[in-house]
Order: sequence, then structure tokens, then C-alpha cells
Amino acid sequence: MSKKPRPSPGPRRPADPHKAALGRIADLVGRGYDAGRLQREAEAVIQGLRGSMEPEELREVLDEVREQLAAGVEAAEEQASEIDSDDKVSARHVQRMVGAMMAARDAFGRAASAL
Repeated sequence: MSKKPRPSPGPRRPADPHKAALGRIADLVGRGYDAGRLQREAEAVIQGLRGSMEPEELREVLDEVREQLAAGVEAAEEQASEIDSDDKVSARHVQRMVGAMMAARDAFGRAASAL
């Protein structure tokens, strides 16, 4: 007796896709990646989400992630304004972080607008 092959389950979707996307972006920002790298990574995350959900649901997730990233950018800019002007290393680090977060935010915004 032969067993019937199981159908392929298709792309797996994370339990909470916007938290998974934000977690990935936060991890990369924490590692100090630049804006170009974050834009590419955000686009890869978006592409992965496209294959696992319907367009309307995808738009909601993209908008939620963009809003969360926008809040993060705002908080990071506020933090940057509090850094002592003599602390050049910290100022550069925060500016790099803000630029990376802005790149990710913009990638999610563009993807949501394109749907």
C-alpha cells in the first residue's frame, strides 16, 4: 500500500506578521546597518509577506509597520536632539540609526501605496 503524497503547505506566514517584520528591522538597526542595507532588508521582508497574504491584509500590515517605524524615527530624532554636541561618536551613531529607520519606514510606505 502506498501513501498519497501530502500537498505542499505553501509559504508559511508568521503568527503576527507585523511583529515579525518589526523584529527583523529592529535587529538590523541594533546591529548598526546603514540605510541602504535596511532598505534592501525591508524590501525582502515585504516580498516575503506578499507571498503569504491577500493584498488588503498585506496593506494593513504594511501600514502598521510603517506607522510603528515612523514613531521609532520620531523617538530617535528626539534622542538625537538630546545628545551633547561634543559627543561626535554618539551623534553619528544616532544619525545612522535614524537614517536606517527612515529607509525602512519609506520602503514599507512605498509598498503600501503600490497596492
